[in-house]
Amino acid sequence: MDGAKLEKQKTKLGRFWLLAFLFLMSGLLAAYCLLPTTYSVKAEPLNVQPRPVGVVTDTPAITITTAAATSSATPTTSAREAQIQWAFGTVSGTYSSCTVQAKTSYDGVNFLTLGSPASVTVTSNALNAWTVIEQLGTTSVTTSSVSSSAALGFGQLTQFTFSCSSYGTSAPVSISVIYR
Repeated sequence: MDGAKLEKQKTKLGRFWLLAFLFLMSGLLAAYCLLPTTYSVKAEPLNVQPRPVGVVTDTPAITITTAAATSSATPTTSAREAQIQWAFGTVSGTYSSCTVQAKTSYDGVNFLTLGSPASVTVTSNALNAWTVIEQLGTTSVTTSSVSSSAALGFGQLTQFTFSCSSYGTSAPVSISVIYR
């Protein structure tokens, strides 16, 4: 009789541990399914390096051989600020009275100026840095003037236009932008 009781207790203990194991696995599976997923990144152009918490770094491409050039565009839908750096390599010829203008697009086709043109120095190894910050209302809602040429905030795409009053033969430049 003691042997039968012992077998019955072992069976109960085995069932208990089996149920405990299944309960634990169910809990882990439920926790895994309910936890938020990791941050997913949309496919961006190769030059864009997404960063967590709304920060995007970009290296737009541009070729400067004449008095005017336009960079490739970057997705900037959630941007509120851009920290921009243009680092020139070995410049051939003389470039004078040069500016860079940020432009943004709400529809992906038409680009409006964003901020004022920034004067840049175009000489060998020159480094130029500046920041574009969206305007914010000071007390409540602020409505901008209607414009077909200027914007006060970042649209879905942003690019840069370069222009000079006189130009040389080439001005290789490396652009890096941090959008927040």
